[in-house]
Amino acid sequence: MTIPISTSDTKAAAATVAAQKAAAQKAAADRASLDTSGDATAAPETKPVISADFNMFLKLLTSQIQNQNPLSPMDTAQFTNQLVQFAQTEQSIQQNSTLKTIVAKLTSQELAQASSYIGREARFDTQVAGLTADKPATWSYQYSQMPATLLAEIKDSKGSVMTTIALDPAAKGKIVWDGRSALGGKAPEGNYTLSLVAKDVNGATINGAVTAAGTITSAMMLDGRAIVTVNGANYPLDALLSIDTAGAAANVTA
Repeated sequence: MTIPISTSDTKAAAATVAAQKAAAQKAAADRASLDTSGDATAAPETKPVISADFNMFLKLLTSQIQNQNPLSPMDTAQFTNQLVQFAQTEQSIQQNSTLKTIVAKLTSQELAQASSYIGREARFDTQVAGLTADKPATWSYQYSQMPATLLAEIKDSKGSVMTTIALDPAAKGKIVWDGRSALGGKAPEGNYTLSLVAKDVNGATINGAVTAAGTITSAMMLDGRAIVTVNGANYPLDALLSIDTAGAAANVTA
């Protein structure tokens, strides 16, 4: 049996198809406007791509609902799936924004902490110290037992030995080097590494700890990390061992 189709039904279907086509064209125009809006000299769009995709998704979904064929409405499962995608997209945007806010606050707090140390004497967990034209390179060291002999070797960033110094094992555990090399010349500004060789009365090696020391002169953020500067040498904040507070060394814990 053939079911006759009335002229009014045909016109309604044609109108629905035309409306869907118009909605698709409008959505395409909206997407193009997101990429090409503004003149050639306008500042580049700074809105995150995910936000633009979210807005486009919303427009497409709304247009699809408004222009669906009343004789063949959208499948409920399909509609539910699109709503889930909608919610997931919105959640991703909100999480992105929240994470950026948290990172910005942590960065600000780290920089504030690092800046509060400017002008303070500090020790760092490294054997590398900076030397400038007017400030010597300074290190501190300590041993669990007093060595019988103690030899200090200072190298430049290329590993070349600049000088070797025989130290008094009973002296205070601090080395201040003005840059004078073994040949009597002045070493250039830069970073230098101190190595110590300590031996007991039997000639056995004694292990010790060497730290760089000096006055913190500046602080900054570099590659997402708080950095402090001593004599031109940069140290991450997590390498900081102690800060001299009002004449007394205060240990720094992470």
